[in-house]
Amino acid sequence: MTVSDLHFDNPLQLPNSGQCTVLIVDDDIECLDEYAEMIEALGYICQKAETPGSALRMIAEDPRIGIVLADLRMPLMDGLTLLEELSARFVAARPLVAIIVTGDGSLENVVQAMRSNAIDFLTKPVGRETLSGALRRASTRWMQLVGQFNLMAALARTGAGRPVEIPQPSDSREGRDPTPEELQAFVRSIVKTRQSRSDFLDSALFADPAWEILLDLTSAGLKGRPVPPSSVCAAAQVPFTTALRYVRQLVAAGLVRRWQDPLDKRRTLLQLEDETLEAMRGYLAALWRKQGVPVG
Repeated sequence: MTVSDLHFDNPLQLPNSGQCTVLIVDDDIECLDEYAEMIEALGYICQKAETPGSALRMIAEDPRIGIVLADLRMPLMDGLTLLEELSARFVAARPLVAIIVTGDGSLENVVQAMRSNAIDFLTKPVGRETLSGALRRASTRWMQLVGQFNLMAALARTGAGRPVEIPQPSDSREGRDPTPEELQAFVRSIVKTRQSRSDFLDSALFADPAWEILLDLTSAGLKGRPVPPSSVCAAAQVPFTTALRYVRQLVAAGLVRRWQDPLDKRRTLLQLEDETLEAMRGYLAALWRKQGVPVG
């Protein structure tokens, strides 16, 4: 199986165990064996790679790999470069969660790892309890990403003529379609309701950047307006670099169109593809008929 087989056209299938495989990447054979022993003792399935190059090939060939535990210091390609390659090659194809391990726990390395989208940064020697906590967090994040990717797959199938299953209208609105003004107001109320949660609860608890971006682009699309990436990234309520990664996923999936602003060559513009806008319009209209109230 190649990376192209795992695009948004197909929903991601969870392994029977509900867990993904952990890939350990380290040029030190003793460390590989030590980590593998701990990971297997914790109940995870793992594989080992002695070089980043072999790790990339294994990931491309095995869709079960979802967590990458990589050493920071390796010859030819270090752990941070490996993370950049993972993002460049697989960001639009499948969820991957990375954990960096190093003997140098300097603040600079921590910052660089987090900028490269590592979910955790572990300092050697790594104990079983520390590794267990990191793997739990990584597994939870991977499951969240699978759900988001499957949502994108559902919307992509809509564009291919296979509609997403949406709620059926109730009798409260007699099955009529909302007017454009009513639908725009409904979308604004949903966005406002979701944003107001941060006044009371940590917004990170409900982080769903892909959906926030789609809602923002739908609101703009209903008005016939393209928007700059900075606007949708702000709507996502996550760090800017994270939001941009989700924008790239949506563009790569064919759900969002990106082009250079003809009036200002220094910036780009975003807009939902026509099929995506129709899918979102249909979903929100059905939700409006059924509920008539904002939902989070």
